[in-house]
Amino acid sequence: MNQIPCVPITNPYMVQQQTMYMPIPQQQQPNSYNAVKIDIHNPTVGTPGQGYTQPTMPYYTYPQAPIYNYPQAPVEQPPYYPQVNLPQAPVAVEQPVPVAEAPVQIPVAPQVVPAIQQQNINYPPTPAPAPVEVPKTETPVVPAPVVSEPTEVKTAEKPEVVPGEPVTPQVDINSFIAKLANQDFDVQAAGMEEIANMVKETPEKAAELVDSKVFDSLTNIVNFDSSALEGPSQEQVAAREKIITGKQVTDAEKELANKITPKEQAERNKSYALFTAAILQKLYADEVARLSNQTVPLTELPGISTVVDNLKDNPNPLVRASAIEALSYIQNPAYKNDLTTVFTVAQKDSDAGVAESAKMALERLNQV
Repeated sequence: MNQIPCVPITNPYMVQQQTMYMPIPQQQQPNSYNAVKIDIHNPTVGTPGQGYTQPTMPYYTYPQAPIYNYPQAPVEQPPYYPQVNLPQAPVAVEQPVPVAEAPVQIPVAPQVVPAIQQQNINYPPTPAPAPVEVPKTETPVVPAPVVSEPTEVKTAEKPEVVPGEPVTPQVDINSFIAKLANQDFDVQAAGMEEIANMVKETPEKAAELVDSKVFDSLTNIVNFDSSALEGPSQEQVAAREKIITGKQVTDAEKELANKITPKEQAERNKSYALFTAAILQKLYADEVARLSNQTVPLTELPGISTVVDNLKDNPNPLVRASAIEALSYIQNPAYKNDLTTVFTVAQKDSDAGVAESAKMALERLNQV
């Protein structure tokens, strides 16, 4: 990978011309990314420029069919017997028994009439009815219903769903956020340097840092109010002036001149944060262009408003110059008109160093 040239940022208060290396954008070499591992975590960016379309159809369509289809057995009906008219047997008619008529008596004077004794009358025996032959009828045999065994109905095989392996984050975002929020300015600087190196060496891992929380932490560093912090003392300023003018200084004065105060550390970290944000912004724009073949508008890059606002309003000229370098790093043919306007205005800055940085950035932009 090509080395990114660096531009020295000279602190006017330093005795020796200390160089704070700020990467200057060069022609970005295309990187080979792994789209599976790239996860852009909701950077505070408007959705119109992203162009992602969520799937609306399920991954698998399962056939909705019963596994078995049992045939229904026929309902068992009662056996059918044909109706047979059987001949009726003759019914024996009981013959009346003849009764002997009593002799007619002429009424005479009342007298006791003796009771008539019942005579035993022998009647001829009644003949027994002849046996009636009943014709034999064959009862039809109804075969028992045959119940067939249930047959297995073959259905379309369901696709085997293999659960995907959980994606393990390659980067501990919380660890980086803790470093950026640390009150120790050296810890902050080390965290931002680690981000820059990761983007350069392993961009597929660094893509996980394109997160709104990371950009918020960088914004907090840039907007930190350092006015109450201790700045360089009069002795430090005097020792630095002696070194700048080439006067002889003692070892104690040289050590005092090279000591960086807390206020100077905070201002240095603001410059670092602006350029770190630019590195992540470019990585984000490149990934969106690779995955969706669309260009994120300049105004929708995460944290871009912080860079532009500090270019216009930050009282420290070194921070304003760092904002110009950050915008120059993310230059893109689609951003040419917007950046041309910004750099043209910055050429009128009251600080000569800021104006010169804007002029050089505009010249590089015209070569795109």
